[in-house]
Amino acid sequence: MKILSPFVHAILDYGLAAAFLLAPSVLDMSTTAAALSHTIGIGYIIVSLLTRYPLGLFKLIPFPVHGVLESLMAVFWIAAPWLLGFAEETAARNFFVVAGVGLLAVAAMTDYVSVPARRDAWSGPNRRISSGERRHLSLAMLDERRRNPDRRRSGNYVPAA
Repeated sequence: MKILSPFVHAILDYGLAAAFLLAPSVLDMSTTAAALSHTIGIGYIIVSLLTRYPLGLFKLIPFPVHGVLESLMAVFWIAAPWLLGFAEETAARNFFVVAGVGLLAVAAMTDYVSVPARRDAWSGPNRRISSGERRHLSLAMLDERRRNPDRRRSGNYVPAA
């Protein structure tokens, strides 16, 4: 059941990034765990800013690809304490495992396909048109009307692109 919208997912992403940035000081992590946590927090913010979803700024990564990346990251987070040698740190280990399991749960509950393929300022029906483009389109429509006056009067007038 996909109960999380892309907007809610985006909010959770930024919240999780903040948790990774704050966790080292709150949980008194070792140098290795703290460095990994800070790296994940910064990387997660960057990935979120680049994702094509409601709170993404640059919208370069398709949302379904974001979901795959998150699933891979979550598996790494679960294994990281043992791979990087800080499994003996209970607080750090538990934080990474819980964050990884939680992210897998969020990924399983997120609707990754409800975001349109590309609806932003650069394409689609709501695309912003520059004044130069607007002038070009207006001239093209005038030219089409001049060349096909009967088509315009029929009520089915659609200007040529």
